[in-house]
Amino acid sequence: MKNRIVTAAINLMSGLLFLIGPYTIFKVCPTEEMVMTCHWSVRAEAGIGILLIISAILYVLSEVKTTRLLLSIQTAGIYIVGILIPSILIGGCKNKDMPCKSLTFPSFYFISVLGLVYLIGNILYLFPKKGV
Repeated sequence: MKNRIVTAAINLMSGLLFLIGPYTIFKVCPTEEMVMTCHWSVRAEAGIGILLIISAILYVLSEVKTTRLLLSIQTAGIYIVGILIPSILIGGCKNKDMPCKSLTFPSFYFISVLGLVYLIGNILYLFPKKGV
């Protein structure tokens, strides 16, 4: 039970940071006359945040260890996509001094890497052991 609560809390906090972080804590570039590429990256990352929140809810509700293992693998994939959206798939502003490149995207990378590190440990913890 403790594993479920901790894992769900980490995924829930990460999801909330992905969802509301770019608008509050680590603001993205302002949209004025022209919509920048980073605007669309942040919109896609909001979708990643929603998926992480749903994954956290499902993780708390899951009773079977195999289901939690598969949810952890799926959530690791979500974190990987969270890294790929601003770096490769959509991108951001060309200028490295813009807020998206200096604050918002590094925050996404940091949250995703921390989530991945935790989930790798969780996957190893949940993976069936031979001979037990």
